[in-house]
Amino acid sequence: MSVFQRQLIKGSAANILGMLLGVVNNFWLLPLVLSLDELGVYRWIERTSVLIASIVLFGLHRTYVRYQSKFSPAEASQFLSNVVVIIALIAAISGVLITVYADLVARLFDVESTDELAVLGVLVAGSIVYTLGLSISSSAKRITIPYFVKNVGVRIVLMVGAVALWGSWMHFPSWMQLFAWTNLVVGVAVLAYSVKIKGLPLVAPRSMKMGLTRELAIFSGSSIMMTVMTMSLTTIDSQMVASLLSYEALGVYGLAFFLGSFVDGIRRPVSQLLSPQFAVHWNDSNIAAIGALYSRTSRILMAISLVAFLTIVPNIDFIFSLIHDAERFEAAKTVVTLILISRIVDFSFGSNGEILSNGPYFKWTLVAISILVIALIGLNSLLIPQMGLDGAGYSLIIAYTVFNVVKAWFLYNKEGIQPFSMDQFYMLGLAAVTFILSVQFAGDSVVDLLFRNLIIVIGLGSGFFAFRKKF
Repeated sequence: MSVFQRQLIKGSAANILGMLLGVVNNFWLLPLVLSLDELGVYRWIERTSVLIASIVLFGLHRTYVRYQSKFSPAEASQFLSNVVVIIALIAAISGVLITVYADLVARLFDVESTDELAVLGVLVAGSIVYTLGLSISSSAKRITIPYFVKNVGVRIVLMVGAVALWGSWMHFPSWMQLFAWTNLVVGVAVLAYSVKIKGLPLVAPRSMKMGLTRELAIFSGSSIMMTVMTMSLTTIDSQMVASLLSYEALGVYGLAFFLGSFVDGIRRPVSQLLSPQFAVHWNDSNIAAIGALYSRTSRILMAISLVAFLTIVPNIDFIFSLIHDAERFEAAKTVVTLILISRIVDFSFGSNGEILSNGPYFKWTLVAISILVIALIGLNSLLIPQMGLDGAGYSLIIAYTVFNVVKAWFLYNKEGIQPFSMDQFYMLGLAAVTFILSVQFAGDSVVDLLFRNLIIVIGLGSGFFAFRKKF
């Protein structure tokens, strides 16, 4: 087994373990100890910190991944040092400014200002240094520790904090402080770890004078917008739910988004590890290798998204029955299904985004993703007021379908590569049959629950044995 495969498996396992802890937090502890309004505030601050961090990073983490393989060891050390120092300064300055002007940030996003927004600056700083650390680690094919510390460590701290809330030993503002400072400590630790495993000593920052200044500036500038637009895709729905509806509505939507995005726990390490691989293949003009990875990721990611859909949607009523005061979250059930459908669409097209953004077509990708964000804003503005939370789910399906079709067409037109084969259609057919049979036992009794999941297990087992050699 290669280093890449081991890190992919370990990184995915760390992410999945973190998501399982997240299930305990999001489906049991947090609904037990927080009101819908407090859940909404927590979700908004969490998602907004990631969006702001992606803006102020200025694309430097993507630039590092794209160009680090071009340098000699001495040059690579200088390049890494420059990036680390610049981003450390950005994190410090951003954290202070956003803390001081938290109320202004709330007005800019058209949401109600609350005392808890004071932690936003700390979260942004933590997200900045963690993102850089993860990018550096991915270039060394060592993502397990960063994912474990972030997804497991932070969630364990949140669980302890939730227990403290339940016992009245802590209040919501203090819990948010704990969340923010834990993320900052984790971010700094991951950055230090990533620099260490590269084996490149940091040196004083200075100009490299290698004739790459213009190329780096162009890619970095494009990466700024690319990252902003990419993160907007994952946060704009939450922003618009909070703005068009309320923090309480976001509390409900946040639970739906967490469950619907459970499958992202595997997609993220795949994307993180593949980005440096695609950058190297583009640098070597190895289109055949890119095409092979493109097709393989389509099969793997589609299978993962279908497994998530089949295990969650038929059991949605049972899953929500485990939540404290579950009636508050009734509107989230349909949204979960819609989000999972959007994931099936998005994952089925494989790693087309990583291919485009790490090669010569990054400028075209920027234009395409900008149009997608504008379309998503328009769809949400139209559908959320008319359909409520369901409108955000339908917007995701429409937007991701159009966007992925356009990207796939572009890659086929330019490089003659496409991700699909009959295997994907067979997988969809088997999943459809399994789903139809499973929902025949949609009752609440123990017998229905057992038979429903027995059918799901048989369907998934059949799929594994039928397609395992294709992965």
